[in-house]
Amino acid sequence: MARLTYVIPTMVAFFLCSAMAVDLRNLNDKTVPWYGQVIPPEPFRGFYGKIVQCMWKLDPICGKQVYARIFNPSTSVDDYCCRSIATIGVTCNRYLGWALSLFEKFKRYAGLIDRRSKIIFIDCIKRKL
Repeated sequence: MARLTYVIPTMVAFFLCSAMAVDLRNLNDKTVPWYGQVIPPEPFRGFYGKIVQCMWKLDPICGKQVYARIFNPSTSVDDYCCRSIATIGVTCNRYLGWALSLFEKFKRYAGLIDRRSKIIFIDCIKRKL
């Protein structure tokens, strides 16, 4: 169990790195948003397991677009990524946003992350791709 406790948060960190298109060989890069951040504990048992299931359904390029759109509303999410976002469903969409807001650095943006990730999801569903 101790090993799984380490593996799941590591996979979440990998997903977040992938979503940001960060080169994992350069983890000391001070420009990545989670530089020096500790992977937070699960808000409930099995949360990171659910995140891992969600991350396999979302292309990392789409994660990058969603991240950019959350923090810069003038950016956009393309049709391919909207289809991917619609496919993962509302629960995965909420959980992925929640996972980001658990990091100490992003806690103050939790409301913004939640609002904008909902808007992105609804916009993608409305496109009916």
